[in-house]
Amino acid sequence: MPNCMKMNKFLNIALIVILFCSCNDNYERDEIVAITDITNDYLERNILKEILEPRDIFSDKPLAKPNIDSLDLKVYISDGLLPIAQVKQDNEWMFNDNYFGTPDSAIFYEIVNSEKFRKLNYREFDKREIRLIKPFRQFEKSQEKVTADESYTILNFSRVCFDSKKENGVVEIKYVQGFTSGSMNGYHMALLIKKKNNKWTYIPRK
Repeated sequence: MPNCMKMNKFLNIALIVILFCSCNDNYERDEIVAITDITNDYLERNILKEILEPRDIFSDKPLAKPNIDSLDLKVYISDGLLPIAQVKQDNEWMFNDNYFGTPDSAIFYEIVNSEKFRKLNYREFDKREIRLIKPFRQFEKSQEKVTADESYTILNFSRVCFDSKKENGVVEIKYVQGFTSGSMNGYHMALLIKKKNNKWTYIPRK
């Protein structure tokens, strides 16, 4: 009888461990899907649209549209996802008054104040899993030269904190447009993301 009890206890512990690992793996897979969608969404809305719809800065008249097949837009993605609670602690301003006055404000703060938000730890992932839309492609700054007049994009993310139904989430995104001259400009913010038509998209701040 004691042996049976010990065996049952062992099986129960093993089952709990298996279930925990399975849930964790599912969460991390969903996180990669979200990061892939958000990366492409951000690149398309903030970089590609401007490139494909160039305008004369002096007259604001449309210019000739480039051939998308001729473009080779380099993107460097960090393979480390920072704990989002730590990002909030270091950059509290990024989490203040987001989506103020809209229904999304309550969703944003509910996620930020959740237990999951506080417990997400740093993790690394295989960034080759991130498939970019054309004409963007990943590159390694240490392995590939960039010409003197060429720019490139750098993207860093925090962990993604989802709500219980995984229909909404919050992620910190750091976007930098780098130039070989050393100058840079960019954007750094905590954003609400939503799943629409089975794709994740980010909601701009009001």
